[in-house]
Amino acid sequence: MGGATTRERTRSRARRGPGPGAWPLIGAAALLAAALTACDGGSHAADGRGGRPDSPSPSATSREAVCVRLLTYWAHDQLKPGGGSQSDYQQKGLSDGQNTILLDVVELAERERRSHGAAAARKLVETEVRRRCAERYAGEDTAPPSAGWPQ
Repeated sequence: MGGATTRERTRSRARRGPGPGAWPLIGAAALLAAALTACDGGSHAADGRGGRPDSPSPSATSREAVCVRLLTYWAHDQLKPGGGSQSDYQQKGLSDGQNTILLDVVELAERERRSHGAAAARKLVETEVRRRCAERYAGEDTAPPSAGWPQ
């Protein structure tokens, strides 16, 4: 038999480190540990709120700000040569109402681009999306709903 004992083989593997198949598991474990640490929120802090005394308060992003960010991104995407992404509005993370705004703004921006160029179209997207999202979400809470799909 003349081979190494089980203990010797185990020690030899320990010195070499993990095998190539173990790296994805090690990476996943590291990501999980980082996520859990980040989500801890300092629950052991003495401030009574569960957060660190020197950390800023969490802030909610308003529906209007989310609308502006999403619609501006997707409008610029649609104005790319070739029409950009062919995803439907749900794949883009938009509600039906947001998609209606997007389609209207893209149509206006395409006309503006034909008449006055790409820079004018980008400017129109910025101003028109801000105006329409502000109108849409005027007077609503700053926090997105906790459940359901916003219209």
